[in-house]
Amino acid sequence: MGGRRIKSLRVKLVMAFVLVTAAILICTWILTTLLLPRVYLRSKINDLTSMFDAVSVLLAQDGEVTDDTVSSLQSLQSGKNISVLIMDASDRRGLYLRDPVYSTGSRKTRDRMLELELIKAKKDGYNFAAIHWDAELLTKNDRYEIYEMDWISNTSSQMPWGSENEDENEPAQNAGGTYIDLSGMATERYYVYMSLDYESISKATDIATSFQLKAAIGILLVAAGVIFLLCRIITRPIEKMSQAAEKMCLLDFETRCPEDRDDEIGELGRSLNVLSEKLEKTIGDLKQANNELERDIRKKEEIENMRSDFISNVSHELKTPIALIQGYAEGLQDNVNDDPENRNYYCDVIIDEAAKMNNIVRKLLSLNQLEYGEQSLEYDRFDIYDLLRGVLRDTEILQKQQDVTVHLYGEGPCYVWADEYRIEEVVTNYVSNAFHHVSKSREIAVSVKKTDATVRVSVYNTGEPIPEEDLDKVWIKFFKVDKARTREYGGSGIGLSVVKAVMDAHNRKCGVINHEGGVEFWFELDAADEASEKREDKA
Repeated sequence: MGGRRIKSLRVKLVMAFVLVTAAILICTWILTTLLLPRVYLRSKINDLTSMFDAVSVLLAQDGEVTDDTVSSLQSLQSGKNISVLIMDASDRRGLYLRDPVYSTGSRKTRDRMLELELIKAKKDGYNFAAIHWDAELLTKNDRYEIYEMDWISNTSSQMPWGSENEDENEPAQNAGGTYIDLSGMATERYYVYMSLDYESISKATDIATSFQLKAAIGILLVAAGVIFLLCRIITRPIEKMSQAAEKMCLLDFETRCPEDRDDEIGELGRSLNVLSEKLEKTIGDLKQANNELERDIRKKEEIENMRSDFISNVSHELKTPIALIQGYAEGLQDNVNDDPENRNYYCDVIIDEAAKMNNIVRKLLSLNQLEYGEQSLEYDRFDIYDLLRGVLRDTEILQKQQDVTVHLYGEGPCYVWADEYRIEEVVTNYVSNAFHHVSKSREIAVSVKKTDATVRVSVYNTGEPIPEEDLDKVWIKFFKVDKARTREYGGSGIGLSVVKAVMDAHNRKCGVINHEGGVEFWFELDAADEASEKREDKA
């Protein structure tokens, strides 16, 4: 493909696999290093608190430590590797002179307990330099305290209880380590001290992480090689297809792609061959089909533009019903009228406008289809004068809010043949447009004039006329005569284009006329009686 540098798909796939795997390994290593020690410590603390709760319940039930109590305590400790010392708090002697009523720990364990109590009590006269443990408070409540105890000296014990508590058969107190110790009053009588070995898992974590990293690197290298071979097998026929496609770009349609595979690549090769055959067949007719192709392209562009305009159309069409609902809802909220009948009327208008919004959303798409003749109108015989009164009645709130006077001229009933819903859209757009642009004396006049064959409806508002050069442009989508003013009331410039589409679908005329004091928009429909005679003649 000329001088362009081709980046290998195989290399991309292998690199992507390596990067994703490396990211997973790094995240796993970070989580293991940071979180595993914390999870391990939390597990140890939970073991201690659970054992303390169980011992507290047992001592509360028995009242004092008996042989049965000892048996139950041993059962609770079974398999948990937790040392337990129970002291009788009713003993008047000093803490370090008491003998435990129950003990499963070593002399070193009791030494830690007594040193911890001295640290907590801050006993006067004790040589704190002789303390062999560094205690850190982990958690505390009204029942117990939990400390992390680290061995900081291998000097023989210098505790004040001396030889009274020493055991000749017990090894010297020179082994270091880390322990999680809990101390607290299990009952009003018994003081409980528990100790749990907390072996540091940093080395184990380092070993596991190192092994995991080495194993992952080995697996990664093997997998990368396998992936590379697989990618080579997959991309080889793609390279051949690429070469064939390059020849097709040079109008060499004799080239064929391999079709001897039963997978997606083989299907791609067959599709390219079919494409080549069709291109070869149609290339000779290209000049003759050029005009038709341009028409298709233009139509496609128009359809795409209509789709892009769809959201704007929806927002414009929903604007007036939302304003009416908001106005009547605010009227109800402010208790504009205490008459139940009028309140019900307000509610009916809100419900009716909400239903109209639903209909607008559902039918706006069909209106776009109508512009291209893809949807037929639903003709019906209805009173256009009654329709106008209904539309104007729904704008009473806007009339009061904007201080606008609205007049309706003509006589009813006046029947026409048309799609009632579409014509209501036209009238609503005309009236909404009039409210948006009314000025000066702030008057709007709606009139109905009937001839033998047609009925003409016009909506006039006082205000500034439309520039003559813009009269034919107001029907164009998104065209705005006064863009700054249009932004003030939120217009999107598509309302009149909707009117034009509806009237074109009815094969009837619409237009705009400038007057000295304002602007008049109009449209015409078939009178109902005249339309009926025409249909009967055709039948």
